[in-house]
Amino acid sequence: MVLVLIVLMIYFAATAVISIVLQKKSKNLEGYYLGQRNLPWPVIMLTFAATWIGASSTLGKSGLAYEIGISAVLPTFATVFAFAVFCLFAGRIQRIGQKYHILSIPDLITKRFGRLPALIASAIIGWTVIGTAGTQMVASSKILQMVMADDWEISYRAALVVTTVIVIAYTTLSGFYGVAYTDTLQGILLIVVIGVALPAAALAKVGGPAELAASLPKHYFELKFDKSIVSYMVVYLLYFLAGPPYWQRSFAASSSKVASKGAIGGNVIILFYSFAVTIIGVCALVLYPSFPKGVSHEMLIPLLVKESFPPILYALVITSLIAIVMSTIDSYLLLASQTLCTDLLLAVHPGIKPETQLKLSKYSVVVIGLLALVFALRMENILEALVLSMSYFASAIAIPAMAALLSKKAKKLGITMGMMGGLISSVVWKSLLGNPFGVPEVVVGSLMSLALLIVGSVIDKRETVFLD
Repeated sequence: MVLVLIVLMIYFAATAVISIVLQKKSKNLEGYYLGQRNLPWPVIMLTFAATWIGASSTLGKSGLAYEIGISAVLPTFATVFAFAVFCLFAGRIQRIGQKYHILSIPDLITKRFGRLPALIASAIIGWTVIGTAGTQMVASSKILQMVMADDWEISYRAALVVTTVIVIAYTTLSGFYGVAYTDTLQGILLIVVIGVALPAAALAKVGGPAELAASLPKHYFELKFDKSIVSYMVVYLLYFLAGPPYWQRSFAASSSKVASKGAIGGNVIILFYSFAVTIIGVCALVLYPSFPKGVSHEMLIPLLVKESFPPILYALVITSLIAIVMSTIDSYLLLASQTLCTDLLLAVHPGIKPETQLKLSKYSVVVIGLLALVFALRMENILEALVLSMSYFASAIAIPAMAALLSKKAKKLGITMGMMGGLISSVVWKSLLGNPFGVPEVVVGSLMSLALLIVGSVIDKRETVFLD
């Protein structure tokens, strides 16, 4: 327990130092939200990967692997494919962002189609990023509670407050510079500890790959598709094509080449890490065959390491898990602040001065953090909560955002109809109809979004600006 606290304090001190050193660079909106658009490719690569690697991709995936075997890696194939496509236009995002001073997806939509569709996009993105930040808070709080409950009897709610205060503090202080460079530290830590050391130790503990295969039924090593896996894959595919944090990192790159190179490197890390976490989950079934009653399989990594490995590895793993979820929380808090203060607010009051926006941005991180805290207190299943917040975004924003970036034929009416139709149809399909025939709401919503975008763009005869 003492060793865990020592390693955690060292990590928290390192993030504090990074934030304090870099806070002076965040003197304007481009500095606070995009790091002055001058980040090098290793930082883009690691912050790209660290943002994706969160509670779902670590705790959720390892728990799923414990239950179903290596099929848990299947949703990552959709993610990797989406990011492979994303790499093709990451350079374009950086180029038009720098050329036209674009800060976000709603900002792009504003410059092409006006304020109304941008306002709709901002509202949907705001809900998604707050919900995602909340799910990461759920994960970090569960970890802290598990570590500290025996000695200090800390509650889930108390752990949640501790996590929220720490992340809000350093995100408010240094903005995207702090987020990107703490992500770099977090990315290195999680790759070394969770990506390499823990799966290697787990495999050694079970006697190697051959012994692992002999210890479990064959179906744990077969790739099998079911409705839930397909649903996750579709959500991940659409979400990550237009995921706001990944566009933000492309906007922040120092050149279009750096944006593409960073995205490719991040994608390689994501694929490697996903296989590593899946291996941990499968090994855990041999090493830790029974769970305490009332404990979710999502907590298997900290439980497994506490029971089966040396204290130093346990301390490093716990710190890495906290780093993992913090690296996602900070990104989504900053994105939510940007959505509120540069997208929603400017759509209503376009005359606000940049220095006022910057002050409001810092205040809003605190407010949004508290809203995410409320979300986290109501949602305790990490994977389900994350998919819920992502699926509506994927239905409403993914296709219109891609059209805004790439299509000369997209029109204001089509973009507006696509976003509204995708959102409404997915909500109705899931909440009112209960996903008939087992078809995920994201499939219905995205198809409706595409259809209405095409119809609306054909009907709308007005000229549209295309950014090139």
